[in-house]
Amino acid sequence: MDPDAPFAAPARAKRAHAAEDGGFLKGRRLLKGRRAKWLAFGLTPVLAIPLAVLFLPLPFLDGYIASVITERVSSQLACPGSLAQPPKVEVGGGRLVPQVLRKRMSEVRLSVPDITIGDTEHARFEATMRDVTQPEEGTTRVGSMDASITVPFANMPTAEGEPPTTYGRAEDGSLTVTTVSPAENAKNVTAKLYLKMELRGESVAAVPQKLQLFGRELPADQVKNLAGGERKQELPDLPDGVSYKSITPRKDGVHVVLDGVANEPLSNLPKEVDGRAVTYSAKGGLLGISTALSVEPIVNVPLTIHTAPRLNGGTLTLVPQTVEILGANRQPDDLLARIVLGQIKQESLSRKLPALPAGVTYRSVKVDSGGIKVAVGGTTIQPFSELSSGDGRPTTFSAEDGLLTATTKGGNPDGSPTPIVLYAKPRITGTTLDIAPQEIEMFGFLFPADNVLSQVRARETSYPLQALPTNLQYQGVEVAPEGLRITLSGKDVVLQKGGLTGNSSC
Repeated sequence: MDPDAPFAAPARAKRAHAAEDGGFLKGRRLLKGRRAKWLAFGLTPVLAIPLAVLFLPLPFLDGYIASVITERVSSQLACPGSLAQPPKVEVGGGRLVPQVLRKRMSEVRLSVPDITIGDTEHARFEATMRDVTQPEEGTTRVGSMDASITVPFANMPTAEGEPPTTYGRAEDGSLTVTTVSPAENAKNVTAKLYLKMELRGESVAAVPQKLQLFGRELPADQVKNLAGGERKQELPDLPDGVSYKSITPRKDGVHVVLDGVANEPLSNLPKEVDGRAVTYSAKGGLLGISTALSVEPIVNVPLTIHTAPRLNGGTLTLVPQTVEILGANRQPDDLLARIVLGQIKQESLSRKLPALPAGVTYRSVKVDSGGIKVAVGGTTIQPFSELSSGDGRPTTFSAEDGLLTATTKGGNPDGSPTPIVLYAKPRITGTTLDIAPQEIEMFGFLFPADNVLSQVRARETSYPLQALPTNLQYQGVEVAPEGLRITLSGKDVVLQKGGLTGNSSC
């Protein structure tokens, strides 16, 4: 018998119990481990879903969120259905879902290709908005915002009643406004034309030299449509031997110098004097008048009265010096000479010469075999008040530096409008766009705008801009190749639904 046998059973029982306990604990540990694994495998998908949404790229979800954001932005910009094309919206600042969950968008970039802002149609609107929230329905708050409105040249504003206008961009970046100025707008335009006076036989030509307009002097050959061509005028006829020597504009009028000797051949003198046939001869500077008179008791006695021509103003008088009769040359106080002269009417020995212009006189007279020669000379002055422009416009004439000046007022004589191009550097003051020009091109020349606008009625150059949402201001304007680009910016901007387009009633 085993000496330990008495104790064996308890020991075995103890070991068996111990073995039994060990198996139970081992089973419990095993059960606990299996439950942990089960919990771990069961919890992983549950946690992975929000983590994936937050951190993993999910294109289908981003696309859906982007479409929702686009729709909300569209409805916030303008009333439903008022946009010709939906805006293009891009969200920056990382993943969309976290921003949506926070209800705060880090950056939203949007572009609207065709939008009506106030009275301006078909404008392009672009904006970058940062820290965007929507605290309540219909209201969007933007931490900071930079935006631009581009108005195509074809959609630039034109006031009612203005002539057709085309906008563009000049090489220097200025805004060009091509239009016309109606004739009635130019009724106060003053133009000063300088003309050179030229004698051409018995006519005078006024040849344009330059034109003074809006403070500039323009060569006449470059503004022929304004200066016109030569003005030609016939002068009064002058006697043979007398001619126009010069014509010069001076302060008191146009000075015309005449000079020469008018000659009347003996053959042109009257063939009868007091009903008696006469002939003429010249000798020793005297004019001989030969005829026949009856001297009692002699009938038809041939005689010659020798006369000296004398001038008295505009009257030519033949003064008897001797009477040649019966073979002797007798003095006027001789009895026979007195009888002869008594039968001649004194007025028959005088005649009025043709009237001369003021300032021109008959200076001397002499007789030779060629006839009676009367020297004529002097300067006649034609007052400026007697001159005319010829086109019906009121014109003031004067003289400068030997040239005739003609100053007229008004637009084109035919009443046609004048094509013009305005060059402006646009600017914004408050909520007003100002495109007042700095230079104006007319007739192919550039003029300072102030000089032109002081005489030409100006067109409208100020246009009201759309009132902006709270804390958003106009910053400036530039001339882009395609139109005017107006920039805006602001901080803590509050956008009400439809407010940007000027309609907050939707």
